[in-house]
Amino acid sequence: MLGYYPLGAVALGFSMPIVASPEPEPDPEPELPDPEPEPDPDPENPDERNYAWLQAEVIDWLHRKDLTSKIPKFVTMAEARINRIVQARGMEIESTFSFASGIASVRLPVAFDTPIAAWVSDGTERRKLTGALPELLPRDAQAGEPLFWAISGAYLALDCPVDRARSVTMRYRGLLRLSDASPNNSILTKYPDLYLYGSLMAAAMFINDQERLQVWSAMFDTAVKELNRNESRARAIAPLRTELAGLLGSRCGNFYTE
Repeated sequence: MLGYYPLGAVALGFSMPIVASPEPEPDPEPELPDPEPEPDPDPENPDERNYAWLQAEVIDWLHRKDLTSKIPKFVTMAEARINRIVQARGMEIESTFSFASGIASVRLPVAFDTPIAAWVSDGTERRKLTGALPELLPRDAQAGEPLFWAISGAYLALDCPVDRARSVTMRYRGLLRLSDASPNNSILTKYPDLYLYGSLMAAAMFINDQERLQVWSAMFDTAVKELNRNESRARAIAPLRTELAGLLGSRCGNFYTE
């Protein structure tokens, strides 16, 4: 950059320092707006009632953030009790098991609890099988079309090996097993208070808070009674469906009455 000398200074032989022009200041970077915080889960929205939501609710009700790492254990304890005492339609599952030719048994899912009914199919029609105790299950070494089924340990067993590839569909009561990998189930969605009060009961026992244990136990028991009453009303419709099938007869086609 070029400087300048006053004329008088040049004439007298004086040397003057070169004065540089100031560099322009850069424009300030625009400020980015703060990101909007994610909204808290809406407890009134059933789609947002999941495993993470439940843990957050338990912490909020306990007012004990120091117990955060223990919350999954409290949920597991509550779930074990729910699995023992609750009989809800939402716990019923239908799974189809493939039997290759010559096979008479398959392993049951880990979450299997109590069998309800089973049907066999060769791809064309579905026929109901008759359940039996494992010690009374007829055994035939010759392959054929099965007529009976039983639960033998961790296996679904048929009375004979199948003569060709067949599938058996079983309806059964499954165990509730919440986790990060499986964060939802129908009971948590429809009856969130059941899970909440059960988890709080387990927490109260852990911290030895007898006063809150009594309160949350009473609330849990009330939630169970209300669930059972609601489920009983729903199941009372089943006989009407069976009677309707008989009245309509062949016009029903393959009317479902189970």
